[in-house]
Amino acid sequence: METGPAVFDEGEKVTKISFIVVAILGIIKGVVGIISGSVSLQAQAVDSLTDLVSLVAVYAGLRLSRRPPNERFSYGYYRVETLVSLLVAVVILITGGFMLVESSRRVLNPTPVAEPLFVLGAAGVSIPVLLWLARYMRRIGEEINSKAVQSQSEDFMTDVYSSGVVLVGVIGSWIGYPVVEGLAGALISVLIIRVGLELSWSGLLVLLDAVENPDTLIEVKNLAESVHGVVEAKHIRMRRSGPFCLGEVTILVPQGLDVDKTHRLSHLVEDKVREGVPRLESLVVHIEPMEHEMHRVTLPIVDDAGMSSSVSEHFGSAPFYLFVDVDGEGVKRWYTRENKAASLERKRGITVTNMIVEEDATVLLSDELGDGPFHVLRDNFIGTYPVAGGTSVRDALDQMISGELVLRSDGDKKGDKKV
Repeated sequence: METGPAVFDEGEKVTKISFIVVAILGIIKGVVGIISGSVSLQAQAVDSLTDLVSLVAVYAGLRLSRRPPNERFSYGYYRVETLVSLLVAVVILITGGFMLVESSRRVLNPTPVAEPLFVLGAAGVSIPVLLWLARYMRRIGEEINSKAVQSQSEDFMTDVYSSGVVLVGVIGSWIGYPVVEGLAGALISVLIIRVGLELSWSGLLVLLDAVENPDTLIEVKNLAESVHGVVEAKHIRMRRSGPFCLGEVTILVPQGLDVDKTHRLSHLVEDKVREGVPRLESLVVHIEPMEHEMHRVTLPIVDDAGMSSSVSEHFGSAPFYLFVDVDGEGVKRWYTRENKAASLERKRGITVTNMIVEEDATVLLSDELGDGPFHVLRDNFIGTYPVAGGTSVRDALDQMISGELVLRSDGDKKGDKKV
């Protein structure tokens, strides 16, 4: 999914097209409104002028949002787009208020409209054109996640409603009930004001860093914790900046991970979250080691005797694997898995490795270990420690808990770091 300044291209394009169309409609409405004396059509011409101002503001906002971050604006200029959306909302409110005043005046002093056919033609033509513009801008606004473009789309929808009011009013005036134009205009004016208030509130929430969708925080947590090596994700924060999201998350990882592994893990979390969260511009990943570390230790064993078994000399052909959950206080629980790869003639090592990864193990205690399985386990943040074949499971676990074992640095039995 595309992020960065390039996403504003479509927004600028639709803004230019809208400016030209609205300018043509505004001229038509202004000329016909003056000739016919239709106050409602003249009000629409004024509304078109405010639309042109709004479109210029939207275009300027999109252009400014393209600017790269600098020392003064280290997060970039994306929030200019939000400020513009607020400006458009204010324009909608002013337009709605102006229409409400004019409609009220028409209710108190009903005046027949001259040349009603011209007025009907001008209003009738503008309805499908404005409806097309509104839908076009809404689609682009949703695609680029731009509040300013979406706000302008809502403004065009209010113009569609007000054009409908003109039609109703002119028809009512034509058949002898000029007060209908004022009553219909007052109703639509209230609806327009409501739209302006909703857009204003939405823009203010963005500026106040309110979370647009609280479920996103849960989604980020689940995505981060789905990365192998992450014990827990917490302190999740998300905020909107123009069409993009900026986020932070703290992940808890097993103690003892070196700098390279933690750095790689943070990138894995960022990539995973960016895949699942639309328009995520950046995610800052903080890393903390577990205070009370829990390990899921796995060992190849010679028989299905649980904690009373002995460590097998072989990695790929051991008949069973024991998985033991251990913390600083000792063993919490254990279970056995049959090694279905033991009977295979080929790829026994990688098959066993995949099983260990799928069981969410964090530590492997074994005698032999080939280079291939070693690198796969290392890449999945599973520490491997050499333990001599024939050692009892209890003795092997005691050695690990007491810190006597050393971490493998390559695919042999040597190690260079205590657990």
